[in-house]
Amino acid sequence: MASFPEEPLNLSAADGFGYFPADINQTLHDGKYTIVRKLGWGPRSSTWLVMSEGDEDEPYAAAKVFTVSASKGVETSLLPVLQNELDPVDVSFAGIEDSFWEESVHGKHMCFVNPEYGLPLSGVLREAMSNSLRHAGLPVHSVQFTVVTVLEALEELHQEKVMHSGIKLENLAFLAPADVEDELEEHLAETPPGKAEFIDGFPTVRSQPLANYEVRWDDSMRDVTDWLLELVGFGHVQVPPYAPEREHDYNSAPETLLGNPTCGLSTDVWMLGCLAFELVTGTKLFTSTGTPSEQLGEIRDVLQDTIPDAWQGDPNVQALQDPNTSVESLEERLRRVLNKCEATEMSAFLRKCLVIDPAARQSARDLRDDDWLKFASQKCSCYYEVPRDVSRL
Repeated sequence: MASFPEEPLNLSAADGFGYFPADINQTLHDGKYTIVRKLGWGPRSSTWLVMSEGDEDEPYAAAKVFTVSASKGVETSLLPVLQNELDPVDVSFAGIEDSFWEESVHGKHMCFVNPEYGLPLSGVLREAMSNSLRHAGLPVHSVQFTVVTVLEALEELHQEKVMHSGIKLENLAFLAPADVEDELEEHLAETPPGKAEFIDGFPTVRSQPLANYEVRWDDSMRDVTDWLLELVGFGHVQVPPYAPEREHDYNSAPETLLGNPTCGLSTDVWMLGCLAFELVTGTKLFTSTGTPSEQLGEIRDVLQDTIPDAWQGDPNVQALQDPNTSVESLEERLRRVLNKCEATEMSAFLRKCLVIDPAARQSARDLRDDDWLKFASQKCSCYYEVPRDVSRL
């Protein structure tokens, strides 16, 4: 069997896939768009930078092409939300600019067109983790700024009862500004796409995220507040009635681990808490890959929280083992990378997000006013200076 460096282009819709086998300079939508380079791919789509025919003001966009396996469901469930419910939401990258069908050897693919964006925040976190002088994630002030960025988007979405469902590291990215002296044009000229390699008859193109906007992991607060960071990844948004998608990862939100799983706006808040922990430590808070009951047990022990009375009849709750009192608590894990004061302050914030009972979690609006986030803007930038010994991304 051929080995593909990224998405398995040879697997069909019958296998649960059917990725779009695109090539550079290929046209889409009857010639309206021309593929310039590949930006990335995920479990059910690939994303391509395209040039729009005749659009001189905003010539570039990102075309997300879904697998044949996912396309029908996307058309019936996701497309109406993006076209209708997200229309009044003032959040970048929410909604779509265009949609159309494209055909390949695997069948028909649903395609969305959105504004393009650049490097993911995950690259900045990797740089921080690779620094030999420290064994931690991003500085606290960078995490606080990121949390505020996400909360601003969630407040807008939740006001319209829209659940994002994907508050994860891979869904935070920096803009790729194209309005300063043709910066994006220059970047594309300096880093042209590689030629496609044919494997099993399929053109195989490697991803090249736009990298014309750069930041440092150790930027001071003064610089961090200028980060062009955005919440992206609206491929799993929901409106009422909310229901967990099968095999979608909600960062082990307890309500999604029940025998009768549920989800809602508070699930986004849980995911934000998990994201903040990962950003500051560089590690996942919850690591169990066992049964839903075992995952619930880990959550209960780490948070030292109780299972809601209303869940006691659930089979996955009834299968819980006795608490493990030797498990490190949330604050103890934060103290691995933060001093005692920082760990206590951040733990207090996270405990408003990471509550087992979703009804007891604070809302995005309430969290925006939390003291932990206000505290950041009150400190002078010198408080945030750290050794600058890594190159720009």
